[in-house]
Amino acid sequence: MRTVRIDLDQRLLAAAAAIMGTSSSDATINEALRRIVVHERQLRHRELLGVDAPAALPPREPVVLDG
Repeated sequence: MRTVRIDLDQRLLAAAAAIMGTSSSDATINEALRRIVVHERQLRHRELLGVDAPAALPPREPVVLDG
């Protein structure tokens, strides 16, 4: 994986880690990115299905991405 240096809001990073239960900055950032990808894919699928109401689809198990 490529290393990237970025400045992060440490309070926001700590809050995200507490919400997601992650223990390192890398884990927190990777989990946040994974959740964004899953969320956006779900929104696009809902759009394709023409689903408007959030309760219209049954709850699903979380999607696990490889890698």
